[in-house]
Amino acid sequence: MTGFTPGSNPQVPPETDAAIGAWMGKHGWTVGPARWEMDSEAGFHVWQENGQSAGRSRALWVSEFMIRHLLARQLVEVLDSEEMAEELRINFKVRIHERGDGYRVSVVPRRSGEWKKQE
Repeated sequence: MTGFTPGSNPQVPPETDAAIGAWMGKHGWTVGPARWEMDSEAGFHVWQENGQSAGRSRALWVSEFMIRHLLARQLVEVLDSEEMAEELRINFKVRIHERGDGYRVSVVPRRSGEWKKQE
């Protein structure tokens, strides 16, 4: 589904990018196209709210595995069933990834020194 080769930044299918942007817009958050982020566990596509300071912008991190294995419609259904909008309202930066036969939702860990940059 995505054009991923090791060492590159995999692309999000246009229909998925549009669906996530629309989903976030429905909840009041305007976002641009996804960017690629790696953490110690996996790669994530990140949709971040425009026009806010770094510490106050909402950011949805979706695992590359989910992007490759779910259709846009299915991904939006998962976001709704896992109540991701509520998580984003509370925690600002939230990631979702597959875990066994379900999904795991967690807060994106802050990088060292990030609190100081935000204030």
